[in-house]
Amino acid sequence: MQRFALALALVVLAQVVRADEPKQFPAAKHGAGELKYVDKIPVLVLKGKPAEMGAQFGKLAIENAPDLDALHKQFLKDAGQDKRWPILSAMSAALKPGFPAHHAAEIEAAAKASDRELSLLLFANTVADLTSGMGCSTVIVEKERSKTGSPIFGRNFDWLPTKGITEHTLVVVYKGEGKRAFAAVTVSPIEGVISGMNDAGLSVTINEISLRQSKDKASFNWKGTPLLLAFRRVLEECGTVAEAEKLLRGMQRTTSCCLTICDKQGGAVFEITPKSLEVRPPENGVCCCTNHFRTDALCVGKKCWRFDTLAPLYGASEKLGVDDVFARLDDVHQGKATLQSMVFEPAARVLHLAYGEGPATRRDPHRLELGKLFDEK
Repeated sequence: MQRFALALALVVLAQVVRADEPKQFPAAKHGAGELKYVDKIPVLVLKGKPAEMGAQFGKLAIENAPDLDALHKQFLKDAGQDKRWPILSAMSAALKPGFPAHHAAEIEAAAKASDRELSLLLFANTVADLTSGMGCSTVIVEKERSKTGSPIFGRNFDWLPTKGITEHTLVVVYKGEGKRAFAAVTVSPIEGVISGMNDAGLSVTINEISLRQSKDKASFNWKGTPLLLAFRRVLEECGTVAEAEKLLRGMQRTTSCCLTICDKQGGAVFEITPKSLEVRPPENGVCCCTNHFRTDALCVGKKCWRFDTLAPLYGASEKLGVDDVFARLDDVHQGKATLQSMVFEPAARVLHLAYGEGPATRRDPHRLELGKLFDEK
């Protein structure tokens, strides 16, 4: 009897533990796509034409996502936008003509395959244009300041810490026909690029900035390419910082932001508005960015405790490694809002990713050999 009682207690305890564990995407396949776990990180590999990749994403990252309806409703409520959903939906739809054609085809296929309203996916991929809720921090370490002898690029992704949002984090590896392979660290159902690296090692991240914080007084461009899709194009088409600058200068842009960008040789910050693109290069082997323009052409104010905390790196001389960059990112975490913390090594094509209930900087990072994922047939 005692043994039975003990066994029953263990079963109940196991059920309680499982109930408390975060929900995750199930490992699965659909067509040429596969969602698998690499060092405990959900990695979704998509292959083929836009509609094929969209169907794979729809089935594996949207239909299989843990309670996406609840996340969507709670996110809008937490942002104080739940009563404005019809307006936000209409605004997202108004931006759809600016979607690159292959992105639009992919997103439409994802909606169909997952049996979701297209409006949800349009909003997810234009959220960076319609809001300015991200508060991220980035650090580039140039070769001469790096312990590895190659650039190191760190980034905190700070966003609204809605319940369940970290459970929707995944790394998506895109292998589209006629495009560069690239990986995006994203939150389902976003198919644009918030943070990512491509097969050339080119790495990018977005730092949101309100149009009101731009000296050039640019107006929102409803004909522009939404930011996350513009930056996806950078990874699909470019191999260097210079190529990315040329592409973005020739593209209609919706609104303002900073794009922190780094290739195998080094990096910079692009300060972007619908009218301007200013390049802020490294100084003394480092380049830092938060959520303010700092070039003379665009800056309207430099007050930012996170940038001030990172600024001593400019005057220092010591070399920094991956762990050192994570430590500097921890200095500027924003508590529960820091959902992801990551370090890219562009030359090695490696991503170190920590994520979960914030601050993610206090979680152990996982190492992903993105180069191997890009090269797999």
